[in-house]
Amino acid sequence: MAKKTIDDLGDLKGKKVLVRVDFNVPLDKKTGDVKNDRRIRGALPTVQKLLDAGAAVIAMSHLGRPEKATPEERKVLTMDKVAARFGELVGRPVKKAADEVVGPAVDAAVKAMKPGDVVVLENLRFDPREQKNDAGFAAAIAALGDAYVNDAFGSCHNDNDASMVAVPATMKAAGKPRAVGLLVARELEVIDSLMTNPKRPLLGIMGGAKVSDKINFINALLAKVDHLLIGGKMTYTFLKAKGVSVGSTRVDDAEVEHARKLLPHVDMKITLPVDYVCAKTDDLNTTQVFEGPIPVGFEGVDIGPKTLAHYANKIRQCATVIWNGPVGWFEKPAFSAGTRGIAEAMAESGAVTVVGGGETAEAVEQFGYDSKMTHVSTGGGAFLAYVEGKPFLSLAQIDDK
Repeated sequence: MAKKTIDDLGDLKGKKVLVRVDFNVPLDKKTGDVKNDRRIRGALPTVQKLLDAGAAVIAMSHLGRPEKATPEERKVLTMDKVAARFGELVGRPVKKAADEVVGPAVDAAVKAMKPGDVVVLENLRFDPREQKNDAGFAAAIAALGDAYVNDAFGSCHNDNDASMVAVPATMKAAGKPRAVGLLVARELEVIDSLMTNPKRPLLGIMGGAKVSDKINFINALLAKVDHLLIGGKMTYTFLKAKGVSVGSTRVDDAEVEHARKLLPHVDMKITLPVDYVCAKTDDLNTTQVFEGPIPVGFEGVDIGPKTLAHYANKIRQCATVIWNGPVGWFEKPAFSAGTRGIAEAMAESGAVTVVGGGETAEAVEQFGYDSKMTHVSTGGGAFLAYVEGKPFLSLAQIDDK
């Protein structure tokens, strides 16, 4: 997908650039402090390049789900502490433009900006018009900048967000240039290459909970990969679809129907775990490894050691590995061996390794292997949707090269 990048924006000296970033970071629910700044760090190369070119940067992002929050929860979702952390990382003062997303106070703050200045707009979703592609709201934001940059890959599939679609569309009508940032350009380059001309053998690893959420992604992968390894809670969905007892592991019947449609691929292109770490339902500290049926009173929490060894061997034999979804309950140290082991095997494989965002990216970073991967996507849902081939209205607004 050949879209203009910030290198195609021309002379930016003295210009004000609207940058849609993905600062939807995890926060401490009581203090609002940023718990993980990976997404903020991801935007720094684009922001720094714009600043070096003499521009002023107006960064905007949503944060959490304020539309579903209580008044107390909503207070935590302001952009103040995100802006403060952003300033620490970019090495210059960064303040929120105002306590409203758009309006006279925002206009005044932006008008006062000089080259090298950075401001952050208030949480876009504090204004309900953001998720309605509202034309008036988009016009108010578009008027703030001389150019628009989409550097929020994690939000590229949000077709109803004004900041992703209506704002750049409005800027097009005004003759203002629109481009993707370095982060989005890299995401598109990696995924396009992965889907069109990957180095082979190409191995897919799929974890997580719901087959239904990823059925289109799985089918897209099956059309591309040489082999697909299954882990995570969807393991037990497949087992139940095969008629194997999953003990006390909770598996939705609707999920089983989705898995059943994929059973013809099992033992052909799809490999399921041969053993699994299970914990007692009433005492998670008591675990046991099972092969075959799982007894009632136990629930699956991780792939077993035989499976991990087999999967690691598969990884070593491949030239490209794409992974989405943890293969166990990695947040708990006792159930993290499988996910950690997959990350370690990929890091040491010498293959082109692509991690598909979301929880998988968090796990890889938690275990210290993120820097050893070829690419760690910043978009969970966006990564899945792009691989599936879903057209993104947000990218359609960006100028073609």
